Amino acid sequence: VDTVIARIGAARVPSGGITAADLSAAPPPASSFAAVGGPSGHAASAPPTDNGAPPAPGRRLLASPAARRRAADLGLDLRAVTGRGPGGRIVVDDVEEHAAAADPRVAADVVEPPVPVPAVATAAPVGRGREAADLRPAVVAALVRGWQTIPHVNIGGELDAEGLVAARAAATSTPRVSYTDLLLLALARALGDVPELAATVDEDGRPTRAGRLDLSLAVATPGGVVAPRIVDVPALGLSGVARERERLVDAARGGRLERRDLAPGCCTLSNLGSYPVDFFTPVLSGPGACTVATGRIAERVVASDGLIGVRPRIWANVCIDHRAADGEAGGRLLQALERRIRDLPRTI
Repeated sequence: VDTVIARIGAARVPSGGITAADLSAAPPPASSFAAVGGPSGHAASAPPTDNGAPPAPGRRLLASPAARRRAADLGLDLRAVTGRGPGGRIVVDDVEEHAAAADPRVAADVVEPPVPVPAVATAAPVGRGREAADLRPAVVAALVRGWQTIPHVNIGGELDAEGLVAARAAATSTPRVSYTDLLLLALARALGDVPELAATVDEDGRPTRAGRLDLSLAVATPGGVVAPRIVDVPALGLSGVARERERLVDAARGGRLERRDLAPGCCTLSNLGSYPVDFFTPVLSGPGACTVATGRIAERVVASDGLIGVRPRIWANVCIDHRAADGEAGGRLLQALERRIRDLPRTI
């Protein structure tokens, strides 16, 4: 405090302090997401410059904060990305283009479904080969009906995400495990701890507890958001959830979902983690008793045991059909979800 530690420009800091040259030669600050490797788990080689030559030794990697977050989400080494921003700065578009060249599936980040609106329609009728554009009227009708007839209550909180980061780094299954897969598994286990939210609600407002933990996943399509069902998530395990998620996301975006894929789950996960989104409130369209909405994993300054540190955190919001349960149940679900996330590295 009140001490000069750096000056921007060519001037040196007096008394042998840090210099501008020292700062430019230093590596970028370490991120808690650095442990998350790419699909192969190996670091990529240093990127060539525009003329094909590698960057000069000691040259500082320039990247926007958004580009660093996106690269961490995709498991990319930024040293492999060519920056086309001012002064060679790496921006989000550079990361996306590099990912697209390496693996088109990674570029689309199907593991973190980009839901453009905080709403989910679980009752949209889809047949094999049906055009995705045909979904929009059914999606809108389901959302309007849900907004008008379902009493919503939202309970949100910021959760410790270290378990997610560690579990994804340790996962070696095929297809590549995503944060969405880990959230689905942790959420299913948490719903087992709060069974009143593992339920469906009929048109008369009567809740029925689910006999099996089937979860729906919000997926954006050209015709609107749909929520295909993953059956018996705890029994599938992490690799099974990843395979089923990949199948359903591909089918949803290709207009190949079948009616059985859209049977209702007891809860829906709506994840906007691939965008700079921390919090949003979804629209319940039933019959599932709740939707859990999650945002990005971001580093936050937090206090723990009297000490201040930087930790990965994620905001989660439980949107509950108030006919099925009270807000207190949402608080218990968030508590259980944080505990289940913390346990992921040793239970996957």
